[in-house]
This record gives sequence, C-alpha cells and structure tokens, in this order.
Amino acid sequence: MRDENLQVLSTLQIARNGAEFHVLRYQPSDQPLDYLVAYQAAFALRMFENPADQRFDFNRTDAATTGVTKLLTAGQALSASDLEGIPQFAERVAHWALMNLRSLPIGMRIDQWLATEYPQLRDQQLASHLVQQQQNMSALTLSHGKLTVPVTLLSTIAAYALFSDRLLGTTRYAIPFEAAGILEDGRHLLNLLDKIPQEPIHDRELVEQWANACGMNDWFSWTTYQP
Repeated sequence: MRDENLQVLSTLQIARNGAEFHVLRYQPSDQPLDYLVAYQAAFALRMFENPADQRFDFNRTDAATTGVTKLLTAGQALSASDLEGIPQFAERVAHWALMNLRSLPIGMRIDQWLATEYPQLRDQQLASHLVQQQQNMSALTLSHGKLTVPVTLLSTIAAYALFSDRLLGTTRYAIPFEAAGILEDGRHLLNLLDKIPQEPIHDRELVEQWANACGMNDWFSWTTYQP
C-alpha cells in the first residue's frame, strides 16, 4: 500500500488475529520497490521459519517512556520550558528507540542475506541505505531545549552505520558517530550481532542482547504470535 504519511521508507504489518493478509506500506517513490519489498517480506519469512511456539510479537511496556524520562533528566538542570516538553519528547524518543531495537538488528541479518542471495538488488540496497543513514543522522541533532536523544540510545544507529559501511564497502557512514564519540558502543552491538547465530530462531535473543547493552530490558515484552 502506498502511504504518503509514512515516516519510514517501508513497513510490514504481519497478519494476526484472523487477518487475511500481511500489509506492506511504503513511501511514494519513483524508484524501483524491489529491494524494499524483499527487505520487508524477509521479516515475515524469518518469523514463519520458526516453529509456531517460537513466534513472538514485540510489545512496548510503560517502562519505555519512564526510562527515557529518567535518561533525559539525569545530571542536568532543566528550565521550565524543558520540563514542560519532557513528556512529548520522551514519548517521541521511546517510540524511535524501540523501533530501532526491533528492526535494526534483524534487519541487518536480512540485508546480509539479500546482499548474498540477490546481488541484482545491490544498487537499490545502496540507495536505500543512503536515505536511511541520512534519516538516522538527524537523531544526533534532535532536541528540545536542553533535551537531546540519550547517548545510550544512539548506539543502535551507530551500529547500523558501521554495518552499512561493512556491507557496502564504504567508510563514510560511521564518521558522524565517531565524531559524536559513540562509535565504540556501536561496535559492541555489531560484535553481538556477529557472535549470535544467524538462524531466525536466535532473533529474539539478538534483540534481547541489544536491549541489555542499551539499558532497555524492561521497555518491551514478548507475547506469543496469534495467527
């Protein structure tokens, strides 16, 4: 489905609770969609490769916004305007951070698979990574007064920058994160990606390991997928 209001390049809603179809939405574009469709479809493929009792949905908990609020207010004096802006900014950051936690590590698995098995998509893959990296870099300057995205939550996109450089044979994407002093945290997450087996049965473990490294353990829960 074409979606003019979509904030990301594409997203997949897996059918559940009796729904007949998976729904893939994408931003309007005059560019080929093969890579984006393949990338999103692979999330469904990875889920359904697992036994039925090992298919899980990722759910946000109330601790997410509370956790971001604590990070935002730790160790700094805030103005009345900053304090007033905390609830909305914390909600925005919590949504962004959980979206990254759920999609980026598994998405890296998918990207590596697509690069190996479907090299004909490489040009589209490179173009998509360029757009995604540009969007990710905006998080480095996202702010409301003194409120900025907590450093520990930026490590996911630092890891993604390192991964993109490695996958595509470039060096440019990691530069802004190195300048921001968060590249080592990104390297730690990338090392976890490399150490955990690649089979889909380990995707849940991968997400949990990243969450542990980022201090997001209680920000989400798993529930058994209901077709």
